[in-house]
Amino acid sequence: MKAKEEKIKDKKKKIIEALKNRLSQSVYSRITVQDVADEAGFSKGGLLHYYATKEDLYKDLIEDYFTELAREHAAVIRGNLHSSEKAGISALFVIEKLVLNRKNARVFINLVLYAYEDPMIMELLRKHIRTHLDLYQEIISDARAGRPARRKIDYEPKFNGRIAQLIVFGAGILESVDPTDLDPLLLVQYINSLFKG
Repeated sequence: MKAKEEKIKDKKKKIIEALKNRLSQSVYSRITVQDVADEAGFSKGGLLHYYATKEDLYKDLIEDYFTELAREHAAVIRGNLHSSEKAGISALFVIEKLVLNRKNARVFINLVLYAYEDPMIMELLRKHIRTHLDLYQEIISDARAGRPARRKIDYEPKFNGRIAQLIVFGAGILESVDPTDLDPLLLVQYINSLFKG
């Protein structure tokens, strides 16, 4: 029974990766189930055996995309790092994943576009973006823990976390559309300054 479950999981992963590949090359509205099946090496019927609807396929993609992002993010900031080191490493990680990796940015753009058509997809996407914001708030709060009482010019961790998200996701989107000579290290420094307040 366990082997069968693993086999199903592997096939679903292959289908999700095929969808990611297609989304990194085209707009979600032009991608058919047959396109994804072809990319994954399945027949359309074979794909539909694992994903009965397009929404089911996208739900798993969103879960996979953000779960992988969160798992990798947690892995890079785990350990005996000082809170200020976590902030810098976290900033570097998200910039690498969402600004420098154009495939990830294009997939994200397509997920947002699709979410505007489907309230269930929007709710799932919103949940994961909020979880990401919560992680940022935690990193910011930890980085500020040893500092003196808040100054009047300091902003709440939630606000700084949202601004960091806007910069990273926005830069990822813009760089995927119109690449520039954006210096990732300067972007890391700026995000790091938001994390540290």
